Amino acid sequence: MKQLKLVFLISLIFLGQCAELTGGKDSEDKTAETLLLALTNNAVCPSGTAISAQPTNGTSYDFTQCSGTATAALKLAGFTATDLQLIGGIVGGGNSSTLVRDSSSLSSSGGEKKASLQITYVLSASDSTIDVVLPSTTSLSGPTFQITPGEIKKKSSTGATSSLGGKAGTWTSSLSQEKTLCLEVHNENGAHIFGWEGPCSSVSRTSYGFEEEAVSGFDFSGDRIAFRINKATIKSLNVYSSNIGTAGSLR
Repeated sequence: MKQLKLVFLISLIFLGQCAELTGGKDSEDKTAETLLLALTNNAVCPSGTAISAQPTNGTSYDFTQCSGTATAALKLAGFTATDLQLIGGIVGGGNSSTLVRDSSSLSSSGGEKKASLQITYVLSASDSTIDVVLPSTTSLSGPTFQITPGEIKKKSSTGATSSLGGKAGTWTSSLSQEKTLCLEVHNENGAHIFGWEGPCSSVSRTSYGFEEEAVSGFDFSGDRIAFRINKATIKSLNVYSSNIGTAGSLR
């Protein structure tokens, strides 16, 4: 930990010098504030690892490697956390427990927006849920999946949930078990929401395990990804910079 603190201190000095030389003071100040917050809270969290051809390029985040105060640690990884803890991953206890990525997270922004991710998680109670909003605004508005122990549903802008209408996503209860899903949303005549059980690297890109097309009423103005974590733990995420699905009406 002493070595890590030394790295942070050196980084703060370096950033201060860069700000003076380049004039990018606002950006450098924000980075310095993040590092200082992490240092004072003994926070540690990897910033993400680049991945390629798994099945597309992106960034992988292993939250089991994060520790300290969640707000400070997850800011190091590029996320804004509210009412979360770090205990073998990101732990949330209710609807106030949220996570929002700080930068654009689209897998395609030209023409029709697309967003793609892989999530590994554990649900700890029969009423546990994880809302996955992609793409999302900073206030968690956008097309939303809701993960439950035995099914993945869609969640409307009014908060109502229902099974996917094209091909339902159901499975034997995964309560207290680690599970991985690959999820994607395209803005095509409304939202085309779909995905697969298992890691994205092993799915068939020309078919999907669950889906619904032309879902209306969603806000597509955002470019982030966001989560509402209720009695659950997010272990890891892959955020992709290119879309995965190529089947059906996907373009």
